[in-house]
Amino acid sequence: MSGVDYDSPYFFRACDEDFHYETLRKIFALPPRVSSPTQSSSSGREEHLSRVLSFRGYHSNQPAGGYLSKLKPDHTKIFYWKDCVVYGLHSGLTGQLGSVDTRRLLERGYRAWFPRRSADRDIDDGSFWGIFVWFRLRDNKMEEDKSGSITAKGEETGELAQAWSFHETFCEQLKRLAADIEESRESKAGWELRKSSTEVVMIVEPGWQGNGVRLTWKKDPTMQYVGLAPEELRRVEQESQDGFWELRCPLERAIRIVASRDPERRGGVRAEWNHHFLEMLVDGDDGSEVSELVEYYQSFHKACICV
Repeated sequence: MSGVDYDSPYFFRACDEDFHYETLRKIFALPPRVSSPTQSSSSGREEHLSRVLSFRGYHSNQPAGGYLSKLKPDHTKIFYWKDCVVYGLHSGLTGQLGSVDTRRLLERGYRAWFPRRSADRDIDDGSFWGIFVWFRLRDNKMEEDKSGSITAKGEETGELAQAWSFHETFCEQLKRLAADIEESRESKAGWELRKSSTEVVMIVEPGWQGNGVRLTWKKDPTMQYVGLAPEELRRVEQESQDGFWELRCPLERAIRIVASRDPERRGGVRAEWNHHFLEMLVDGDDGSEVSELVEYYQSFHKACICV
């Protein structure tokens, strides 16, 4: 009678991959939220520091987070070792928070990322292609204060400008927190920001499955990222003095482009068996060699997991 070989390294790897996906599933099911700024009279960095980052404690299932200026390392570890931060923009209107299917976003993103993941981190320390965050846009309408004067609630009115301005302040805070961690507490390798996460912002909107996601940069990305044609990029100048570069493309292509910041993760057809989905995950154009690998790993999985 056959059964599971609990001493098999293959079995332990299968458990690790299952745990990695399930941890991400909980995060994507209840994504972090960034509130509107509480200091409407301020602008720039101080305004963003007054925003609240809130989320569930994914081990205790209790609310966690706080003002951006007072966050602790334990509040933010889920943001380290991600290829980029993915923002879902909303204005606080009823129903908008549920307008992006984050479950599907995780599944499609995982399938594209897994065969192109970083070899140095594998699935350790929360390594993944991105983390989804609900970002509440500031209300830029003119308001009348108690003294009767009319003031605007901010200088940057564009969605991209707001998201990028916050993102840069947030990355500064993440770097500061990582630098403050005591050497004796834990390896600092678990608190690193990937360079791409400071250079790229991904925007996901309702209908992204068919319309694609928005990959945005503040600097011309064609010299640093592989697979970009200058004619594909759209220059968004009306939202900021510096302007933005934007590419709208399928999620899978966006993940490959961001991963190309690392030379070891560029190009080629990649296929690898995944123990969570129990199937071969293929990144890039399919080929005949992939179907042969699928048959091999299906038989290999049955032989290794059972005795």
